[in-house]
Amino acid sequence: MNRKMIFTIIMCMFYLSVFAQNELSDDERVTIEQRVLEKIDDFISYLPEIAAKNNKSEDEKQLALKYISKALDLFIGEGNEYEYEDANDNKRTHAPVTMQTTSRGRANAPQPMKRYLNRLMALPYQKVEVESCKAIRIDKHLHPIGNNRWAGSAVFMQVFRATRDGRLVVDDTDEKQVTFYVDREEIEIGPNGEKFVVWTIKLGDMRIANKYKQ
Repeated sequence: MNRKMIFTIIMCMFYLSVFAQNELSDDERVTIEQRVLEKIDDFISYLPEIAAKNNKSEDEKQLALKYISKALDLFIGEGNEYEYEDANDNKRTHAPVTMQTTSRGRANAPQPMKRYLNRLMALPYQKVEVESCKAIRIDKHLHPIGNNRWAGSAVFMQVFRATRDGRLVVDDTDEKQVTFYVDREEIEIGPNGEKFVVWTIKLGDMRIANKYKQ
């Protein structure tokens, strides 16, 4: 057997090994989908707490800031630049995650998530309601982005209503798409080396999915 043939066999074994490590079972996909759903629901539930009522007292401002921190913790980089490895294993810096909103039925340019949340806190609304439909569609084709790492996307409906001076001034329903990132880590526990799987899931950019609003 010549060297070229040996090299080819080794490379095939390597690719098969990587593929096996990155293959997800049906149960694992269900776990990931549930965790993504929980992350989106958490994010949606924080928005009214951040925006609720203008002329906030100092205590209310501090509470809103705590919810901003909790919201940012759901996202990769926590609202800041973050490092990642490209296809050639080179470390690169990625811009902070972004949020895209609509205005009068048209999509606005995406803005950094941290800026969006801080602007939301300062909006002159007396009451804000944010709802998310449970009909969330999650992409079944998660694609590997590294060993035990995947990326995917989910689409959900978000309803945003805001009241000022007793009048409904904002009543938007947007279909949004969010990128999410999945990390799988096996941790040995117990005297016999039993393995426990830990899933870390972070949200990424949120953008308007409604085609007619682009």
